[in-house]
Amino acid sequence: MDILKSKTMRKISLLLSVSLFLAILSCKEDEEPSKKDLLCGKNWILTAETVSPAINFNGILITDLYAQLDDCTKDDISKFNTNGTYTFEEGATKCDVNDPQVWDSGTWVFNSDQTILVLTSPENGTVNAEIIELTSTKIIVSQESTIEGINYTITDTYQIK
Repeated sequence: MDILKSKTMRKISLLLSVSLFLAILSCKEDEEPSKKDLLCGKNWILTAETVSPAINFNGILITDLYAQLDDCTKDDISKFNTNGTYTFEEGATKCDVNDPQVWDSGTWVFNSDQTILVLTSPENGTVNAEIIELTSTKIIVSQESTIEGINYTITDTYQIK
């Protein structure tokens, strides 16, 4: 009888050990959120904007474009939706009370390797913004622009409002 109990206990113990081992193997580490998950469903506000090389404003070379913005522009909100649409909206303060609340809207997609954010709107056409950093709380993008024959790189940083 003791042998029977012993064999039964060993089988139970072995089954429990195998079950535990399989459970451990089947556990996945938490998956990283997708870039779409990081981008969408949040209110983003611009917190920094720089240009390189420096741009000439009335004889003064400037690299910090953000410092030149009015406060009524600094609180504007960018929203990206999971259905591939976006809106750029006035924040709490409008520069002109008659401005529409939504001042730009359109569609967005990532390029095939998700390194470029492509924005398309009827008013502004298509803008390609290279993604420098995208986290759950911050976006840094840059884009190229040619002004009076000079190529500039404009880098924008957005954070969660």
